Amino acid sequence: MEEKQTYRSGNLIILGIVLSIITYWLFAQAFLNIGPQVQETYAGASAGVINLSISLTSLITGIFMVAAGSFSDKLGKVKITYIGIILSIIGSLLIIITSMPSLLIIGRIVQGFSAAMLMPATISIINTLFTGDKRRSALSYWSIGAFGGTGFASLFAGTVATFINWQWIFIISIILSVIALYLLKDLKEVRTSVKDTSRFDYVGLLIFIIVMSALSIFITQGEELGWTSGISITLVLVTIIGSITFYLVERRINQPFIDFSIFSNKAYIGTVTANFLMNTTVGSIALFNIYTQQELGLTPFMSGLMTLPYVVLILFTIRVGEKSIKKYGAKRAIVVSPLILGVGVLLLALTFLGDTAYLISALAGFALFGIGIGFFATPALDTAVSTTPPEKVGVASAIFKMASTLGAAFGLAIIISLYTALGSVMAMSTAALLAFGLNVLAIVVAFLCAKFVIPDRAVE
Repeated sequence: MEEKQTYRSGNLIILGIVLSIITYWLFAQAFLNIGPQVQETYAGASAGVINLSISLTSLITGIFMVAAGSFSDKLGKVKITYIGIILSIIGSLLIIITSMPSLLIIGRIVQGFSAAMLMPATISIINTLFTGDKRRSALSYWSIGAFGGTGFASLFAGTVATFINWQWIFIISIILSVIALYLLKDLKEVRTSVKDTSRFDYVGLLIFIIVMSALSIFITQGEELGWTSGISITLVLVTIIGSITFYLVERRINQPFIDFSIFSNKAYIGTVTANFLMNTTVGSIALFNIYTQQELGLTPFMSGLMTLPYVVLILFTIRVGEKSIKKYGAKRAIVVSPLILGVGVLLLALTFLGDTAYLISALAGFALFGIGIGFFATPALDTAVSTTPPEKVGVASAIFKMASTLGAAFGLAIIISLYTALGSVMAMSTAALLAFGLNVLAIVVAFLCAKFVIPDRAVE
């Protein structure tokens, strides 16, 4: 990969990267909204199989993302990107070519591996290929592909499934994946100045996968299994004991799977922690949909429309956040974002208002959601990758994105479980207010991390 790219070739590379990552954020995530239509196609599949297929891709992505980031550092970022795109095509084909439930599950697993490879590898390519303002611009488009894709996934999936059929979601994904491969076909491999001749830490990888599998299953399936059931307690013990074992083993290895020196970087650890806590607000979005449909009588379509200000404003403010880095520095946007987002959640928490007044408050809240996340996205990602040594960017960016995934999963599990539990002993409006309030506390902690952990000049 040449150090300098022409304006046109650089933009085509960015377009190829964005097309590659929306295969997950827009297309694979569309499965969240088409479960009933999929079950009609897979007539022999039980509801349990369909529910498993919906959550499986995110689960696999979260478990293997750091491993894929480490592989991209050692084997090559471009190579891993190509493999990720090809796996996305294979996964989509497996889902649509037959009505066999087994291939549906395999296809969703393949899509999970694809996403795990693409996210850290493409961020690493951007960080290596571009510098300064161009890097921040490229990361903004990456964020637009990720956050924008997620925001439009529901509307896109519903439209295609309603007016054509759901398989076309993945046919379009395959077409865009092929275009992405074409746009990235001349991209040469990046080699950092630090040559890595060490043997890969397979022991560390195995322990890490076991820990992340136990944690992810507990988070995503804990409510169904029972939070205090024997299986859940076992998963927690495996997570705790495995984490301690992983730390002790990795400290004794010269070239560990995860270099803990990454976490000595205050800018990085502060940003990752804030990112984790900011993403717990996914739970508030889910709670709003549940509450308004159950208690206010909104249809799924109507409650989905209420989130439209979030989608529109996040796409606009991502670029504003990027521009603010040069003028004010990255830290200011990272610190201000939780304050804006916190006010947005507070507006969602005003469930004691009348129905009309509450919905107006929620619209304003979702507008602040979009502004808060949009301001945060590029400065946070830029800080995470630009303050990390080049040879560690793959695993560092993977940990950053894994924090997003786990934050969202924790937010969903804790906030919805709290709402359900409180709803059995008090009015549902009060239960929702308290559950939203818990999320506000998490955002306050995100603000404190951004304010006091990240150095004042984290990114030049």
